[in-house]
This record gives sequence, structure tokens and C-alpha cells, in this order.
Amino acid sequence: MDNLSPLQPIKLIKYEIPESAVSYKPNAPFTAIVVSNERLTEEGASVDIRNVVFDISESGIRYIEGQSIGIIPPGFQEDGRPHRVRLYSIASSRTGDDGLSTTVTLCVKRVSFTDEQGKEVKGVSSNYLCDLLPGDSASLIGPTGRTFFLPKDDSVNLIMVAAGTGIAPFRAFIHRIYREKKTWHGKVRLFYGVRNALESAYMNQQNADIGQYMSNDTFEAFQAFSQNEDKSKVYVQHHVAEQRDELFQMIDDGNFSFYLCGMKAMEKSVEEVFREHAIEVGRDWDEMKARFKAEGRWNVETY
Repeated sequence: MDNLSPLQPIKLIKYEIPESAVSYKPNAPFTAIVVSNERLTEEGASVDIRNVVFDISESGIRYIEGQSIGIIPPGFQEDGRPHRVRLYSIASSRTGDDGLSTTVTLCVKRVSFTDEQGKEVKGVSSNYLCDLLPGDSASLIGPTGRTFFLPKDDSVNLIMVAAGTGIAPFRAFIHRIYREKKTWHGKVRLFYGVRNALESAYMNQQNADIGQYMSNDTFEAFQAFSQNEDKSKVYVQHHVAEQRDELFQMIDDGNFSFYLCGMKAMEKSVEEVFREHAIEVGRDWDEMKARFKAEGRWNVETY
């Protein structure tokens, strides 16, 4: 695409927002019971990513896609204070994995590494969650978040970019769109990066939860593997670059919403693709991005 028409007039996008409901605080959390804890990564994968489902039927919580739940690990820090809250993006739609609005699902990667002194360091919250068994209890807070939501208009084209467990909110989006609403006619484009196919949560042989929707005419997913057998490294920004003509057409049409969830370094790399293409077609990317954010079309959650 060599030339793009002028951007459409500013139109604020309308999102689905949470209804007034119960929200739990760190000083008064809800005690949830584990329903299931299943591994998402395939046998042979070097990382352990889990789909952890909690029963919240007695909580009064009414969350929606794009929100987060906080977890308070038991025990205390070295200074004697209780462990701080860790936030996790909700991986289930508002009706939960059971479809009855009685559960909430988290996608959790077990964090473990060796520090400079050769000592194994384990993430407090991630290991706690990954080790939970059905029937165990956990302290939950929230839900939190009031920006990372689906549009009300089913015709909006969606651009979703994720890496690792950043896939969580997009699993919730896809469940809402294709399992519940079944009326979405905007395009849905998912760009997902992991190290290899074994680690592709919800899109591998162990669990093809998202993959089952690939047959839908409006949905297309692009997976990027950074550790391939041929030693090649493919990242999400490479697939975004390959599809930039279609993406810029969606942007130029004015009826789109962009989402990115994952590591902050990914945000910079993906945005550089948009910047370079904007320059090629004579646009000011910083001005474009500022406008999209003002319209509510540019949504980013990084860590």
C-alpha cells in the first residue's frame, strides 16, 4: 500500500465496562477454592504454564474480559511483612470456563531461575499458584482494571498482540466473541509470540483452546517462535510487519481497536513496525498514536 487516505474524523470508541459489583481489597480478600489446575505447555517444554480455575460463586464478583485478579501468597517477606499482592490478567470470559459465571481462570507461568551466585530463585506467587491442588484455598482481591476492554460494537476490527502469558486476556476476548456473543463480524487478528510450539499456551497439542476458533472466517492467528529447530528467531513484530498492509488498512478505515499485553520490550519492537510504516507513507506516528489513545483505540498492558 503506497498511499493512505486521511484518517477518519475522531470517534471515541465505546467499550463494555464492568457493572457495579463487589470488589475485594488486600485487607479483606475473598477466599476462593481451586476447581482445577492443569498444565498448558506440552510434555518436553522447559516452562510450566498453568490454567488455574477458582470457584468464586459465593463472592459476588462480576468481572469482565480484560480485568485482573490479585493473589496474596501466604507467608511473609524477609522483612516480616505479608507478601504483596500480585496481579494476573483474567483468562476466562465473564461466564467463566464453566459457562455458569461461578469461576475465574488465571494463566500462570512458574518462575524459576538461577541468580548470579548460582542460587535457584523461585517466584513466590507463581510457584504458589502452580502448586495449588483442587480443593486448596487462595486469597483473591479485585477484580481490577477499567480500560482493557472489548468494544460494544461487534463490527470493530481487533488487533491483538501478546507474548507468553500475555495471551490470557485474549483468550477471554476470544471466548466472549466466538463462544458467547457469536455475532462478531469485525476482523480479529492475533499475534502471539513464545519460544517454541511446545510453550504455545492454548494453541498447542496439549491444549488447543484458542486454536479451535481458527476455522472462523473473521479470525486469524499468527504464531512467532523465537527458538526454532533451524536456529531462526521469529518474534511477534516480524509477523506484524508481514501483515502491516492489512493492519494499516484497518487503521485507516478508522474502525479498529489495538491491544498489546506482555513484556515492555515487546511493546517497543511492535510499535517500531508501525512507526517505520507510517514514515514510509508520509505519516507522523507519534501524532497518530496520541490520537488513537485519545479515541480509546490504543490499549497496552505491559510489565
